[in-house]
Amino acid sequence: MTYDEQFKPTVVILEPDLFFSIRLEDVVRAAGGEPVTIEAADRFVAVVEGAFPVLVLLDLKSPGDWETAIRQCKMKPHTRQTPIYAFGSHVDTATLQKARKAGADHAWARSRMMEELVAVVDRHLHPPPRQLEGCGDPPSRAAVAGLLAFNQGRFFDQHEYLELAWNEEERPVRDVYQGILQVGVAFLQMERGNRRGALKMFRRGLPRLRGVADVCQGIDVAAVREAAELINRRLSEKEADKSFDIAECTFPRVAFDNPYDAQTPEELGIVLPDESAAGNP
Repeated sequence: MTYDEQFKPTVVILEPDLFFSIRLEDVVRAAGGEPVTIEAADRFVAVVEGAFPVLVLLDLKSPGDWETAIRQCKMKPHTRQTPIYAFGSHVDTATLQKARKAGADHAWARSRMMEELVAVVDRHLHPPPRQLEGCGDPPSRAAVAGLLAFNQGRFFDQHEYLELAWNEEERPVRDVYQGILQVGVAFLQMERGNRRGALKMFRRGLPRLRGVADVCQGIDVAAVREAAELINRRLSEKEADKSFDIAECTFPRVAFDNPYDAQTPEELGIVLPDESAAGNP
């Protein structure tokens, strides 16, 4: 697997009308996204799980049990945060209410959806950066030890150091430590041939990095996020019963400003706590 191409956020579209779906797809592509369109609700949950989209657009006139599909997506930990915009006839208020009750984040009249479509797509494909408290400070010693281990391909060790950094940090910037930690564990699972475990960890870690400022504590969050998103997508596209060749994978390094005179985690003299006393990010 190579990842030279630019990552494009995915938008899942459930739309049975061919001409209308083309219109939706054009808006997504114009905003720099990648549309994934299906025509019936029976594939909805599987597609949302596989595509890991930043947004879902759902036409309530679609065939199949979209009500159950929405509910299932909102019950799963790795898809429940995905915003679902359902739309339908403005006179069919009962159907709009069903969609809201099933868990759709918004259930709008079709006319309103079309009026706000460009703004909605752009907002979710290009969210304003989350200003996390602590982003302007340098990373902690434990965090730097974790990043150094990450860059050495020591993905188990990076977990230990970044978990310590996450436990020591009380401010929202800890999300960056946790997100990189979980991406590193996903790489570890890939090395072990555990596709399902890797996808599970990507689904946990990447949402924590989405929307974070491109550079936080001197860490190039944008670069590692984009590289990890691409690896996650390519791994998702592999059929579950097909093996992947880890030798074809190039895991990214994390570029960061190192405020300490250390090239290895050991040089920082970090003492890891007993595992039973640590938290679990």
